[in-house]
Amino acid sequence: MNRLTQISFTAAPAALLAGSLLKRLPGADAVGGPWWAAAHAVLLAGFLMFGVMLLALRRMAGPVTGGWRAAADVATAMALLSTAANAIGLAVDLYNRFESPRVAAWEPFVYGAAFAALVALASVLAVLHRVTVLSAAVTATGVAVLIGGLLEPALTPVGMALIWLGTLLLSRGPAEPAGQIGYRLH
Repeated sequence: MNRLTQISFTAAPAALLAGSLLKRLPGADAVGGPWWAAAHAVLLAGFLMFGVMLLALRRMAGPVTGGWRAAADVATAMALLSTAANAIGLAVDLYNRFESPRVAAWEPFVYGAAFAALVALASVLAVLHRVTVLSAAVTATGVAVLIGGLLEPALTPVGMALIWLGTLLLSRGPAEPAGQIGYRLH
């Protein structure tokens, strides 16, 4: 893994957590204000790094065939499309200094799709023994708590922190000896 890829496993969730915390500061809801702009800029950086991390996770799946390849490719494509949509929306908001109400209505679905696809990809990697089951489970728990943040906003930072821990664990790969990597379920 190159240095940028290694950094992305920490920087992406850290920036997304920081951006969500910045959005909670007093005055951050003032569209175009300094905290609003800072939150959007940090979230944009987070989603760009999230894209780098997703590509690295797909590479971790390695040369798989059949259904597992399709599962890894579909999860990666879904996550990348959602991540790109989030990044584009944030960039447009920053450029125009406003948040379109039309975009804001579907934002949770696009935002959530990236994390749902991350869970799918982590699960595929765990089944392929490319990462530990624990790393996939922590990531999935973080996403579940993040979804709970839609109902109870105080859970959002907790969910992001768990996702951060999960991605750090994912970046470590499998716990098995190198000779056992590549074992596939048939």
